[in-house]
Amino acid sequence: MKDVVKFRALVGIAQADGIFDSSEKEFIREVAERQGLSMSELKGMLQNADKTGKLVKELSFDEKVDVLVYMVKLMKIDGKVLMSEITFSEKVAKALGFEAKAIGFLSGIVEGNPNDTPNMGSINHRMRKYLLEE
Repeated sequence: MKDVVKFRALVGIAQADGIFDSSEKEFIREVAERQGLSMSELKGMLQNADKTGKLVKELSFDEKVDVLVYMVKLMKIDGKVLMSEITFSEKVAKALGFEAKAIGFLSGIVEGNPNDTPNMGSINHRMRKYLLEE
């Protein structure tokens, strides 16, 4: 059920500019497929999910970073990053317990290529400095 947060964030980014284009849909489909979900399963999961806020509390640090990395990848997939996408991503970052500037950091090191696999160990280590104090 934790993947609901990731997929809701990805759909939110894809829709942030008002255009849900084919490259964004394909990216989300590929991510779902890698996790063993069909598109109908993904739609059902998103429609029948509990509130995302409740799920956020259950995510580990690594899972939270994973959500943000996928969001940045999707933001870049269509070759144009809009302010609405950045603003939405920063809002999600804050909801996950990170400073908004974590999105800028990730944007500088994460490529939009869905097949590019970033060094998550290094990213996770560096993301700790963007954690909000609780």
